[in-house]
Parts: sequence; structure tokens; C-alpha cells
Amino acid sequence: MPTASLLDRFALRFAAGARALVGMLMAVAAPFTDPPAGPVVTGAVAAALFGWSLAYLYLMRTRPRTGVWVADVGLMCALCLAQPLLVDPVLLLHMLGWVSPVASVAVVALQWHVRPLPGAVAAAAVCVAFVVGAALAPEVTVAQGLAVGGIWTAVEAALSRLVWRLVHRGGDLADERMARRFAADREAELARARRAEQRAHWATVHDTAASTLLMVGLGGVDGREPWLREQVARDVAALTGAPAPGGCLQDVVRRVVGAARIPADLEADGDLWLPAEAAGALGGALAEGLENVARHAGTGRAQVAAVVDAGRAKVTVRDDGCGFDPERVPAGRFGLALSVTERMAGARGRAVVTSAPGKGTEVRLEWPR
Repeated sequence: MPTASLLDRFALRFAAGARALVGMLMAVAAPFTDPPAGPVVTGAVAAALFGWSLAYLYLMRTRPRTGVWVADVGLMCALCLAQPLLVDPVLLLHMLGWVSPVASVAVVALQWHVRPLPGAVAAAAVCVAFVVGAALAPEVTVAQGLAVGGIWTAVEAALSRLVWRLVHRGGDLADERMARRFAADREAELARARRAEQRAHWATVHDTAASTLLMVGLGGVDGREPWLREQVARDVAALTGAPAPGGCLQDVVRRVVGAARIPADLEADGDLWLPAEAAGALGGALAEGLENVARHAGTGRAQVAAVVDAGRAKVTVRDDGCGFDPERVPAGRFGLALSVTERMAGARGRAVVTSAPGKGTEVRLEWPR
């Protein structure tokens, strides 16, 4: 929910609660302030004010109702005009009467849930009624009534309106900044998703068509190899977006080892069902590891181990070839970075490459991480 809307709801409840509370407190105190009309008449008025304050709170707690606040303003004007009967003139002259707080809080609270024009009209009506009612008391002149109640009530209403505008403006600014932040986060997330999709596509191209075409271009195949037709079919399926099926760990490993162009000694211990994402990542990373052995290791054989340990699949590709320094792999070489490391990370797994010049290479694949 927008901050401005939350502030509107809070302001309505706060204003209605403050208006009702002050009205009920002053209604309780009214009969004991030595009113000119006597405690009986004043008590009846106070009882009506107490009941109306409860009704006002109930009716205004969820949304502003025009009829309710208009009736409340009318009641405040009536109380202000009746001050000569309800308030001791001495107290009235010193702004200590019980009507003044009720009228002031009603005008102040009203500024928080009505538009500026009706709020200003209501405040003006209450101010005029207060001045006229105070001036009707024999001991109070019009100037004194204006000074003790009219001007101050108008100032209170204006300050209340100003504070509410500042609060509401702050809510609008907070909503604007949050909207910009959310938009920036969404844009960043979309950019990350696009980059991940692009790198996954690069990895697929690298593992399939690029590798096959490179072998053909280097004269590594003559077109009669028994595995070539199956590899080309797998390349086409991968490039057209055919989803990788899930399967058992050992089935995935045996399928990849059987399709590799370099023989591999396989050790298997235990089995684990792999979802499609994990099966595709492990199979692709294993295939790239075996392809790197065939292409770079300078040895004619690889060792593959596939085990299940504590509910995790662990696949290792080793060779006794020439090895390399992983820290000095050029940035433009995507085999280990995209086809192995990032592919496993994208499936919530991981890949660890260990190698050194003259000491062979080991690629360890684990899922889940």
C-alpha cells in the first residue's frame, strides 16, 4: 500500500480519536465548572456531547463521512454560540472554558481529513461562532472574544493544515523514491536474467556446434565416426531449446561417457535421482570436462568417478596429461568458466578445477552445493 494512503488512514483515525477523546473529557468536566445555566442544563448538554463524541469516533474511524463532520462543525458552532449559558465568563475571558478546547480540537482535526476549502470554511464558521458567543457574555467584548478565541482558533487550523501538507508531501516523496528504487531493482534483475540467459546460450553454443565444427575444421573427424551422428543430433536438440530430461546419476554419467570421443574409465558407487536442471548441468559439465581432456590434455584416456555421498552427487574427471595453470586461463576462453563453473552454479551445484603444469587436471562436480 502506498505511504500516502497509509498516512491518510492514520490521519483519519488519529484525528477522529483526538476529537472524540477531548469531547468526552470536556463533557465530563463541564457540569463542575460553575456554568451560568446551572449544572443540570449543562450536564444535559455535556451528556449529548459525550454521546455524539462516541458516535463520531465510530462513524469516522474508517473513512471520512461528509455528513458526520458537517454535523460536528454545526454542533461546535452551537456550543460556541451558547457559551454565555454554558461557560463561566471569568473562565471564558481567560480561555479556560470547556467549550474552547472541544472547538479547537475539532477544527484542528478536521484539517487532516478534508480538502483545504471545506476545512477553511469550517474553521471560519467555528471562529465566527466563538467570537459571537463570547461577545454575548456581559463581561466579554467583541474585541476580547476575537482575541481570546477567534484568532487563536484560526491560527491553530492554519498550522494544522500546514503540518498535514508537509506530512502528506513527505509520504508522496517516500512513495516516489520507493517506486524509483523498485524500478531500478526490477531493471537490474532483468539485466541479470538477460546476462545469465545470454551466458547460458554461449555455453550451449560452445559445448555443441562450436566444438563439433572446430573438430571438423581441424580435421579431427572424417565424417565416418560412429559417434558423430549422435553428437550432431544432440547439438541440434540443445540449440533448439529441447529440455534436458531428469534421470539417475549413473544413467546421466554413462550416457555422457559413452558419447565422448575419448575413452574413460568409469567408477560408480551409489545412485541419486537428478531433476532436469541438475541432470543437464552435470551432464553438460562432464561432457565439457571430457572434451577438454580430448582436446588439451595430450593423453588418450580419462578417469571418471561418480559417487553419492551424504545425499550429494559427486562426479570427478581426471587425466594425467600436461595440465595448466587455472590462474592464467585467458578471459576469452569460455570452456571452464561457462560450460563448467557457471553451469553448475546455475543449477545450485559447484565445480572445482585443480590443475598444474605437468601434473594433470581434475574437475570435481558436486550437486547440490
